[in-house]
Amino acid sequence: MALARNNRKDGNNMVIIVTKILLLLLSNYGYVLLLKEKFQYNKYLAWIAVSCGIILFLYVFSLFGLLSFAGLILPKVGIALSAYFLIKHRKSLQLKQIFNINITTITFGFYFMVFSVTLFLSQLEHYDNFSHWAIIVKYLYTQQNLPTVGTKIIDFTSYPIGASLWCYYFVNFAGFSSGTMLVAQFWLLAACFYAMISLIKDRKRVITVIVIYAVVALFNYFNIAIRMNNLLVDFVIPMLALAAIAGIYSYKNNFYLMSLHTILVLGVLGIVKNNSMFFVIIVLIYFLSTALSRSEKALTSISKRLIGCMITVLLSVIPYWLWMKHVTDIFGNHLSKHEVSVNSYERIYQTKTPAIIHDIINNFIQHIENLSTLPTRGFILINLLFMVTFLVIRFVIKRETNVFWMLLLTDIIVIAYYIGILLMFVFSMPNQEAIGLAGFDRYASSIIIFSLGIYSYVCVVSIEDYFYEQNVKLRNYKSFRSIRSKKIYEFTTLGLFFFGILSVLSENNGINYNLKNYKKTEPYKVNQVVKNNMHLNHKKYLIVSTNKSDINSYFTRYVGRYYLYSSSVDAREEFSTLSKRGFIKLLSKYDEVVIIDNHYSFKAMSKKYLHQEVKVGTYSVKRLLNNTEDVNN
Repeated sequence: MALARNNRKDGNNMVIIVTKILLLLLSNYGYVLLLKEKFQYNKYLAWIAVSCGIILFLYVFSLFGLLSFAGLILPKVGIALSAYFLIKHRKSLQLKQIFNINITTITFGFYFMVFSVTLFLSQLEHYDNFSHWAIIVKYLYTQQNLPTVGTKIIDFTSYPIGASLWCYYFVNFAGFSSGTMLVAQFWLLAACFYAMISLIKDRKRVITVIVIYAVVALFNYFNIAIRMNNLLVDFVIPMLALAAIAGIYSYKNNFYLMSLHTILVLGVLGIVKNNSMFFVIIVLIYFLSTALSRSEKALTSISKRLIGCMITVLLSVIPYWLWMKHVTDIFGNHLSKHEVSVNSYERIYQTKTPAIIHDIINNFIQHIENLSTLPTRGFILINLLFMVTFLVIRFVIKRETNVFWMLLLTDIIVIAYYIGILLMFVFSMPNQEAIGLAGFDRYASSIIIFSLGIYSYVCVVSIEDYFYEQNVKLRNYKSFRSIRSKKIYEFTTLGLFFFGILSVLSENNGINYNLKNYKKTEPYKVNQVVKNNMHLNHKKYLIVSTNKSDINSYFTRYVGRYYLYSSSVDAREEFSTLSKRGFIKLLSKYDEVVIIDNHYSFKAMSKKYLHQEVKVGTYSVKRLLNNTEDVNN
C-alpha cells in the first residue's frame, strides 16, 4: 500500500511539473509574440532572442542580489503577454496558423518532441554535473543568490553562470528535478537549432531545410562524449555562436535588429563559460565585417555605422566584464579551480617542468593525428564536405563560388581553437590531467560542431544562389533545369531526410540505453539511500562504497555532495587494513555514515568492533559508536 501511495504521489508530482513546464513555454511564447509584433522580429530568431533576454535579465538582477524577484516576475509577465496577444488576435487567429504543417514543423517538431520526452525522464550521470553544473543550479534554487566567498559547496566559483541561470529559471517555476534541468538546457539548444532556419530565404524548397536538419542531427554524433542528458555547456557554446551568426546574416539589411540580436546572444554566450569568449570574438568579427560592408538608408554615413558597431561590441562584452569584476570583488585572492587569472596560471605553470610540457605537446600532437579520435574525424569530414561542395559548384554547375575561401577560414578557426586548448593544458590544468589530455574530445567537439554549422550555412546559401529559378515567387515543382536535376534534388532530399531521422533515433536510443543502465551507477545508489536533500548543511558524511575507481576519481564524493547537499563529504572503499582503534577513530570524524553497497569488510568490522548490524542505509555515527569505549582510552 505504501509503495502504491508513493507511486501515485510521484505520478502526481510529475504531472504538476509537466504542466508548469508547458506554462513556462507559453510564457516564453508571450515574449516571442511581443518581439514579433513590436519589433517585427524574425519568428525563427525570436525564441533564442527571448531566451537570451531572460538570462540577461536574471543575470543583472542576480548581481544586485535580486535573483528571487526576477525569477518570480518573469514567468508571470510572459503568461500575461501571451494571454493578451492571443485574446487581441483571437478573431484573426486560425487553427491552420497554430498547427501549420510543413517540412520545418515535421522535422524539427519531431526532434523537439522526441528529446523533450526522453530528457525529462532521464537522470544526471556525467561527472561534471555533480562537480559543478547541477550543484550550482541547486544552489541558485535553494539560496536564491549567487555564491559568496563563504560558499564551500561550490568549488568552481569563477565559472560564469549563463546556462545555469536558464536552468534555474525552469526549476524555480516548475520545481527542482533532473528532468526539468535537462529539458531546460535542451530547449535552449532547440531555440538555437530553430534560429539556424532563419538563413533560408525560400522555405518551400525542402532541400535547404533538410540540409540544416541533417547537420543538426549530425551534431549529436560529435557530441557523443557527453550527450544531451547532462548540463555541460560544451554543446551550448557553439550553438549560441551559430544562432548569433544566423541573426547577423538574416538582419544584414537592418542594422538595428542585427545589433540587438548580436547583443542579446553574445551577451549570454560570454557568460556561459570562460572559453566561450573565443566564439564571441569570431562572431563579433563577422558582425563588424557585415555591418561595415553594407549600406542602408538608416545608417548612410560611415561614422554612424562605426558608432553603432562600437556600441554593439561594448554591450556584447559587458556581461562578461561584469562577471570578471564580480568574481574579483567577491572572491578576491581566493582562487577557485580553473580560474581565469594571471596568478592562477603562474601557480599552475610553475609546477610544469620542460619534460612535462614536452609530454603534453607530444601527446597532444599524437592525439589529433590519430584517425580514431572523433574530433579529427570531424575535421576531415568538414574538409571533405567543403571540397565536394566547391568542386560541384565550380566544375559541374560551372559557377564562381567563395566556398573554398570559407573552407580556409574555417580551418584557420579550428587550428586557432586547437592552439587555445593546448595552451589551456599547459597553463591552467594540473600536470596529471594535462598529460592525459583530460576532456580534450569534449573541448574539441565545440569547434567541430561550430564548423559543421558554418558548413551548413555555406551549403544552404550556395544552394539558394544556384537554383535554376532565382525568383522565389516564380518557383514551383517545374522550376528545374532538367528532369535529371529534379531527380537528383529529390533523391538527395530524401536521403538527407532519412539520415536525419535515423540519427535522431540513434541518439535517442543511446540516451535511453544509458538510462537503462542507470541503476548500476553511483548517482542511483546514493540517490536511493539519501534521496535529494534540498537543505544546505554542514554535516560531515562518509560514503561507504565498493566502487574503488569512482572513489579514486572523486566521483562518488561529488555525487554525495550533490545529493547530501553538504561540502563535507568523503567516500571510502578500503577499510580492511584498519585496526579497531583506527576504524573507530575514522568514523568519529563524521556525523553520519552512508552505506550505498553491500560492503563486506565494513559490515564485518562494524559487527566485530561496534557490535552493530549494518546494511545499505544512513547511520548516525553517534549511534554506531554508542556501544564502544573511547578510542583515546
